[in-house]
Amino acid sequence: MTTPSRSQKPVVIPPFWIRLCHRLCKGLSFFWIVIVLGLAINIISTRMTSSTDFAPNTPVGWMEQHLSITIAIGVVLVIITAIIFVVDHRTASASLASLASAEKSGQPYFSFNESLSDPDEFYGRAAARNTLITRLAKKGSSSIIGERRIGKTWLLEYLQLVAPTHNPSYRVVRVSATYPTCKNQASFVLHVLTQFNISISANVSGMMPLAQLAQAIRGMINMGIRPVLCIDEFEGFNDRQEFNHEFFDGLRALAQDDGLVLVTASKHPLKEIIEGLTGQTSPLFNIVQQITLKPFTEQEARDFVENKGQQAGFNKKEREAFLQWGARHKPSGECYWPPLHLQLVGKMLLEDKQSQEDNLNVDDTYYENNFKHRLDETYQAVVKE
Repeated sequence: MTTPSRSQKPVVIPPFWIRLCHRLCKGLSFFWIVIVLGLAINIISTRMTSSTDFAPNTPVGWMEQHLSITIAIGVVLVIITAIIFVVDHRTASASLASLASAEKSGQPYFSFNESLSDPDEFYGRAAARNTLITRLAKKGSSSIIGERRIGKTWLLEYLQLVAPTHNPSYRVVRVSATYPTCKNQASFVLHVLTQFNISISANVSGMMPLAQLAQAIRGMINMGIRPVLCIDEFEGFNDRQEFNHEFFDGLRALAQDDGLVLVTASKHPLKEIIEGLTGQTSPLFNIVQQITLKPFTEQEARDFVENKGQQAGFNKKEREAFLQWGARHKPSGECYWPPLHLQLVGKMLLEDKQSQEDNLNVDDTYYENNFKHRLDETYQAVVKE
């Protein structure tokens, strides 16, 4: 599957040389006009009181002999100033319009600690996405694993957004095993059915919870609906009496026999989680394919920085700082790029750029140290490494 195209237009920031030329020409034009007016007044007043010609080697004499040239130079400066002003004004207006559009649509350039609402904002992880969509098409279940805040929930949300575009019959719901309403089998099943927009009828209310879910799934299959259940934070099933071996064996039966596509997300492999709860081998190990999420590769990070940096109006130096400051370092010194960390760096850089009216200097050592201190403080507040 190819990476989706990015539809959001980049912010247009007037290049530095345009702004500099505008200021210089504006100053020169004003200065030249003052000189011309002053000397013209001087010439007129002198003519009224004396018939003597000015010496040609004096400024006033030169002005008298070349008054048309002097005025022409002033006119040219005014025209150049006006042209540069128009260019500067239009690019600045485009920048403000782009920012306003982003704010109106509720689509910020960087999403830190926010849900995924646009599949085009999901960068990287092409192999993981391909595997997930391919297995979905074959009614295969999957298990997404990865460290905390690595992007597992975003991948589930991405699946919710794109699955119907591949096949309108998919009905994808996502629940978290840590929800307060998922503390036992009955409340878990009720929550899942609510997400599928299915109410429990009187003739099945006396059934066991998983039997109720099985009947609902078969009903959806008969209606041409392909149910996909995403269970986030699978470690939340931590009550050994409620979520025992029979429960997980029932989930396997729903996926293997009744047509449910099961997609789980957890920090640790399902095998470790289920065996830790039940003391027995996981019944799901032979029906799910494990998809491991890792930090961005350097190329994925560069693609993200280049694309999002251009959208946000970052110049080349700011994008270089974006990539450099977005990296984390292992004890060995090796760099890695967690997506959430990159989102935070981009968000903070953009906020600083906007607050400093485009006078951001990423080469300033004091600013860099201050930025990294604020960055680490904010990141560690949500990600404990």
